[in-house]
Amino acid sequence: MEKTNTKQNEESRTEVVCDVPRSENEVYRIARKEYKGRHFVDLRIFFRAKEDRDRLIPTHKGICLDETLREELIVGLIAARKATATKSEDSKVQSVVVCEIPVSENEVCRISKGSGSKNSFVDIRRFFKKNGGYVPYKQKGVSITESVLDAVITGLMTPESSCAA
Repeated sequence: MEKTNTKQNEESRTEVVCDVPRSENEVYRIARKEYKGRHFVDLRIFFRAKEDRDRLIPTHKGICLDETLREELIVGLIAARKATATKSEDSKVQSVVVCEIPVSENEVCRISKGSGSKNSFVDIRRFFKKNGGYVPYKQKGVSITESVLDAVITGLMTPESSCAA
């Protein structure tokens, strides 16, 4: 895992904590962000540009949470590592909800563990309150393959930086 420099503009600052390989063309990037005085942790999938393999381009697949929720996120991911997914009758995918982290009065971040025919994964996704239950946001989440879960947890545990709260 390598560190890269801090990017900065007038209202925001981003510090890349580490990149964890996902595949030959993709990485999970863990970054600390500051925006308008608020501090966040961002976990996002980036892909390598075809014309420049060293250039990483962000995808919509990711989650950005307030820095104050980072420890709860780490605890949830550690619990997910130990969890066992169960198969529902109507699905080929096995899954289990590990925990829910309150984000606001109307939002939670749900961590679940799943497994399909090819691999196991941990899903981190934001849900919003609707009609007495919670509904997932379509693009506010990321699935982490179990084979690199420990590296992602380690990246999230990296000590506070100048960008962090």
